[in-house]
Amino acid sequence: MILDKAVLMGLGVLIGIYVLYKMFVNKAPVQTDFDQTYNKILNSDEHKVKGQYEK
Repeated sequence: MILDKAVLMGLGVLIGIYVLYKMFVNKAPVQTDFDQTYNKILNSDEHKVKGQYEK
């Protein structure tokens, strides 16, 4: 009975560590060509509408 609880708690800890690892370590996804082009168009002065995002 005690061994079963220890095994379940160990599995819970391992799953928790795995979830935290996935949340915090894999934060830098590789940008695709589409994403790079999209961001370039959104942030460029060439495609800027007059008066848009004036600072």
